[in-house]
Amino acid sequence: MGMQLVRDQVPCFRWRGQSAITRRNALIALGGAVASVAVAACGGSPAATTTTSSTEQATAPTAGTASAAGAATGTSLATTSASATTTASTSAVTTPTTAPAPATNGQATPVSIEYLYQADDLWEKDKLMLEPFKAKQPDITVSPLSAGSNQLEKLRTLIAGGNPPDTAWLNIINVPVMAEAGALMPADAWLARDWKAMEGDDVYAGAWDAVTWKGKRYGTPLEANPFLPVFRPDFFDSASDPYPTALADKGQWTWDMVVETAAKLTKRSTGGSATQFGIQLRTDPYSLLHWIWNNGGDMWDADRTTCLLNQPPAVEAIQFMQDFFVKSRAAPLGDEAQKLSGGKYNNMLSGVIAFEWQYSGGGSLMGGVVKFPFMAAPEPKGKVSPIQPHMNGSGNSVITGAKHPDAAWEWVKFIAGKEADVVMMQTGRTPPRRKSGEAYYLKEVKYPPNPQVVTEMLRTARMTPAVPAWNDFQKILGQELTPVWQGQRSPKDALDEVVRQVNPLLKPH
Repeated sequence: MGMQLVRDQVPCFRWRGQSAITRRNALIALGGAVASVAVAACGGSPAATTTTSSTEQATAPTAGTASAAGAATGTSLATTSASATTTASTSAVTTPTTAPAPATNGQATPVSIEYLYQADDLWEKDKLMLEPFKAKQPDITVSPLSAGSNQLEKLRTLIAGGNPPDTAWLNIINVPVMAEAGALMPADAWLARDWKAMEGDDVYAGAWDAVTWKGKRYGTPLEANPFLPVFRPDFFDSASDPYPTALADKGQWTWDMVVETAAKLTKRSTGGSATQFGIQLRTDPYSLLHWIWNNGGDMWDADRTTCLLNQPPAVEAIQFMQDFFVKSRAAPLGDEAQKLSGGKYNNMLSGVIAFEWQYSGGGSLMGGVVKFPFMAAPEPKGKVSPIQPHMNGSGNSVITGAKHPDAAWEWVKFIAGKEADVVMMQTGRTPPRRKSGEAYYLKEVKYPPNPQVVTEMLRTARMTPAVPAWNDFQKILGQELTPVWQGQRSPKDALDEVVRQVNPLLKPH
């Protein structure tokens, strides 16, 4: 059976094609202030995937979501601070202490800055930040630039033509390659000056990693979405199975329990065909991380110059995933869920899946869309403690060669602020990016119905560890693992080949 990419065509997900590149062709010469630019190859838009073919690869699942968040009441949790576990190459960042020179324009003279936003439909929500920004910065006008069909390609074209925007949205997977190319202005000097005023420590530690590369920060975070376990309580009730939330409260929500639960919630006809699946697994690189981390492994070494996927913890994690497809058959293979439901979805929206992980803006993939009930679940416990949730994200950067870099920074800074955080939650774009936003989120946001699970994950979630060669890596990984999910290849054999091909791409050229 061939694998197929699953396109969840709902308002909260967008798709872009990505082509693979090498580090050697990632730079092109430019005149003027920008000396080089990454020929990066990602559309930088959200995606949700399950198993993929060798010719179809998943795009980056960012946190950009677009379904509703409604008013509801909730229980406020005390805000706590916890640093996300991160690798040394990007997270050896201390709070800035050295202030830069004063802003050159001082915002005394009115200026207009260009902002290349993420996607046209998402800008309809993000533009709600313009009015409160203008109230704070009346001398700065933000002129939005349409993302078109491929936001990153447009950014590359503008830079190559000597007319870069002042600031732009960037998917996390594109920050390293663009930073290496010198296309992004480091934000450390601005952060040194403004850290206290903007309450930089209030932003979740993991969120900052969306704009961090080799110890430097290249902007501020826009999105920070946990890879959220979601389940259908009605399916659990029918099977008289305890909810993952209840099991977690007792310390019993473990990998072994996930296996047991998935098997119990998988239903078959008398002929043996599945009529309901207990679990759905995404198999893109992002979706492997929480399994690998919670089994004690990692994707890269601390410098992100060596791939560790063929080490025992990672191999065991992929074997654990393979068993759902091949051994228990509790997870649908390829487009089985879509065919079973007769619809267009292969995830929980198909109506035949009891449990899955989603990049969904804290539950907004289904909130206001589906008629069946759903709840968020905690990340199950693997071999190591503490449990390590995964988040994916994006940020906004000031572009090298910006006409008004100081004014551009004011916009980038505002987007990461408290007022903008509320706008992002109100529109269903993201859960809070700040600890101070938790009270609002718990009280006002409707989806998921148990939002405290999301805020607890956000405090310790670890961001996707991107590398400049991510697109090449993603293509290689998809090609080599496809037969693994089909039961035609061992995880160790496939991951040895991944490491053999990827390691040369990680070395400085």
